[in-house]
Amino acid sequence: MKRIWIILYCIPTCLFGQADSIQKINSIKDDVYLHPIDCITPYTLKKGEWIYNQSIQTLPFPSWAFVGITNKLTAQIDLLPWVFGTFSELKKPIPSLNFRYRFNEQKNLIPTIGVETMFVHFWDTLQRFETTSLTMWENGSYFHFKPSIGYRIKDKWDVNLSVGVDYIEELIMKNNDSLNSQTKGFTNSWNPNFSIGIDYRPSNWVSYHMGYSYGSTLTYLENIPRKRQFNYGFRIAPFYKNRFSILRNMRAELVAINGYFSDIDANQSFPIPVFPYFYWQWSK
Repeated sequence: MKRIWIILYCIPTCLFGQADSIQKINSIKDDVYLHPIDCITPYTLKKGEWIYNQSIQTLPFPSWAFVGITNKLTAQIDLLPWVFGTFSELKKPIPSLNFRYRFNEQKNLIPTIGVETMFVHFWDTLQRFETTSLTMWENGSYFHFKPSIGYRIKDKWDVNLSVGVDYIEELIMKNNDSLNSQTKGFTNSWNPNFSIGIDYRPSNWVSYHMGYSYGSTLTYLENIPRKRQFNYGFRIAPFYKNRFSILRNMRAELVAINGYFSDIDANQSFPIPVFPYFYWQWSK
């Protein structure tokens, strides 16, 4: 575990270290984190704030965005299924809705409390992803409900915890290992989900993250129930002092993903935190 933290510290420090010397600064310390390294927090954007996320894997299609409807209600606009569905074998947009509500702000020992819910509907069986290790198909409706709490310690450390439930109308998993080939299907399946994450923001330009989850997640190997996932990585603001806002607001998340699907005895891992996506976080 100590070795992981050393790697997380050294990579971004060597590549992107900056000095704080100009007036226009958009510190990563001030960012609202919604799903750092695929964990879940209770926080929401302020009214009118928004985030646009772009994964290199979805290019040339757009990925996803968040917008603050009110100070307590944030909506996710999952652009990929709406757009990609039209070009897939389904030939129609895939409905996807996600909302998060924050009940309160942290006060003394009382943590911030929130809840997130999501609904996706696949019109027919769709292959979600295929790797050398495994293949996943989904059909019908998917839903999750995730209450969460978050607690900030001395403006540098955050601890986030979520316990909830997810539902999938039809899920098919396949282990692609020729020596351990197996397929398992689930219909009208209700499953628990759990997430715990730790965030550390020591400076204006970098934050470090580690998290464990069981069940569905939003960003990596997304919306697949019944998986165990251990992630670690960092977020950087490489141009947080730049005069141009499009660069000053740019962020990148680099993460190591370790997913295990016990139902088919399959692993999907990227053990070094270089798996990236980019996002722009615009404050009001």
